[in-house]
Amino acid sequence: MKKFDFNINGSDYNVHIKHIEGDIAELEVNGTPYSVKMKQEIKSTKTPILVRKEAQSKSGDRRVLENMSPVSSGAKPSSKAIKSPLPGSVIKVLVSEGDSFKEGDVLMVMESMKMENNILAERSGTILKVCAPAGKAVLQDEVLFEVN
Repeated sequence: MKKFDFNINGSDYNVHIKHIEGDIAELEVNGTPYSVKMKQEIKSTKTPILVRKEAQSKSGDRRVLENMSPVSSGAKPSSKAIKSPLPGSVIKVLVSEGDSFKEGDVLMVMESMKMENNILAERSGTILKVCAPAGKAVLQDEVLFEVN
């Protein structure tokens, strides 16, 4: 099943776990077979949650320009839109209307394909409108925020 090499107080041990059934483990230590009764299973720590940050784009990157395109009619001419880079569900909105933000600030956390993704500000500005509240499912390129 599994092999391990241990060094305990200067002595080397080659341990081969052959079979585990219930609380009994059949193993070999340096070639000598043993049947070992285990008291309790050692619980491992919780699996860490991976939060992937959106990659910082270089100025002039085509995706940045697409994400910051003007909002369709009805919005102020000076306003811009921050669009979703991927389809998913909004988990948390970390800003409100009227809040100012700086380049690199996390504005929103989305879940896509069971992974959390931070939506970062590509430039400084002010939130004019939150278009995707927590719990909303969004498509790629759907407007998340109107900003100036």
